[in-house]
Amino acid sequence: MVRRLGPVVRRVTTMTRTVPLHQLPTGLEFPADIQHRIRYDSSQRQLAFDGFMSKTDFDRLARLHRDIQYQRALDRLFQICIIEPAAPERTNKRWLWWSIIVTALIAVVAVIVMFRR
Repeated sequence: MVRRLGPVVRRVTTMTRTVPLHQLPTGLEFPADIQHRIRYDSSQRQLAFDGFMSKTDFDRLARLHRDIQYQRALDRLFQICIIEPAAPERTNKRWLWWSIIVTALIAVVAVIVMFRR
């Protein structure tokens, strides 16, 4: 897929994820509007999906066949194709703690010096 952003052209790549599936259930055909994103590789015996799988995509694909092996493979595929929430940004606040400690020590020393006079 190529997106044009003004004069810049960027290639957008999607990640393909796969799960093992011994065989695709007989008669199962993927809907035309999603066939470019899901496929079964019979030589590798893998079910593959490109990019993010929404809950709507999953529900549509799950309704296609009741075969338990297909359902399990689709469930595993959905779990690895959902977007994971971004990890909270970890900032290094060690400098903040050290500055608080140093400021407190300076304040304590100043108070001691004032009362000794």
